[in-house]
Amino acid sequence: MSVAETRERTKSVLPMLVAVLSLAYAIAGVAWLLGAGGYAFGPVPPDDERLSLLAHLPDQVGAGLIAVLGVLGVPAAVAHARTEWSASAYQPLLVFTALQVVVFGLLAPSVTVVVLTGYLLVLLGLPAGIVWLIVGAWRQQATRVLLIGVAAALVVVELTTGLFNWAAFRELAEGLAGVPAKVGTTPLFVSGAFLLSAGWAVLGIRGLRSARGRCLRCGRPGASWTRPEAARRWGFWATIVAVLCPMPYALLRMTWLLPNPIGFDADELNAEPGIKLFGLGLGLIALAAGIVTLGLIRPWGEVWPRWIPIVAGRPVPLKAAVVPGAVAATLLLVASASLIGLLWTPDASTVENILYLLILPFPLWGASLAVATAAYYYRRRTTCSTCHQG
Repeated sequence: MSVAETRERTKSVLPMLVAVLSLAYAIAGVAWLLGAGGYAFGPVPPDDERLSLLAHLPDQVGAGLIAVLGVLGVPAAVAHARTEWSASAYQPLLVFTALQVVVFGLLAPSVTVVVLTGYLLVLLGLPAGIVWLIVGAWRQQATRVLLIGVAAALVVVELTTGLFNWAAFRELAEGLAGVPAKVGTTPLFVSGAFLLSAGWAVLGIRGLRSARGRCLRCGRPGASWTRPEAARRWGFWATIVAVLCPMPYALLRMTWLLPNPIGFDADELNAEPGIKLFGLGLGLIALAAGIVTLGLIRPWGEVWPRWIPIVAGRPVPLKAAVVPGAVAATLLLVASASLIGLLWTPDASTVENILYLLILPFPLWGASLAVATAAYYYRRRTTCSTCHQG
């Protein structure tokens, strides 16, 4: 298959995928309107927590909105397969696309998408990452000494806290095994809404570029702030902010190893070893997220370090950093609205509410990570294979 054929196929596949997913939500919306159970975007029992902005609407109104947008989204997504329209012809389609992004990307999703991602990272990402780093670190003399030091520190933690015991792992496994029965299909629909909004966002960006006469692939010619030297300046500070944002949460979780953890009762934590272990795992994920983000402005973010197995010394593919960074930033921004609603409570003082938001600064974290990722992209992108601009 030639480059041109691949490009045309890619240009048509995404609109079809968005159309199919829109049809699925249209069917689900109609089913909920007709009285089917399992509406995924309403208040969450047993306390009727409104995790998403859509949950503040009556269930029938929310289901109707999803059904209408799903039905209309099918022809609209198909229309995006054509990219030769004039700017005036594109305008109504772009407005409708923006509405889809707002509803499925802002109103429908909730902090559930971040919670689900956290589960997956702790259960799958953390063990895989640890094994990967151990294998790579053992190959180098300097990192081998560091690895031995980390192992010794873990032994000290086990001897002083008894953290790694079978009871903790068994309790964690039992708790996670009961999650699907409690939440049902809600995470599936919430995550699907996030994916649908991402698809609409990509289609909207392509459409906007087409309407402005720019390259669909890279957006060139761009503004002066997209030039590598400019992106290096404003990207530096955005990256520093994005690195610091997860640190309060990570440090708070690390205090669970101390006799007097901050904000929690030590006896209650020790009585729930599974929760304690999982919370520490989330803290490690947050700490790792900050360290990895620093790579957006460091040399090891462009060339794999020597202690990384298989790919050591090779250039880091642009998508290997941009795609995870963009997905993480989008998840944080999508979850921000519902998280603020959960953390900002009228019973607490303003100072306490602000403190909660500083521990979980999703809006600032998501925005700074998005800017930092964009700067990394603008700084490292090469000559476009479509428009041949560099």
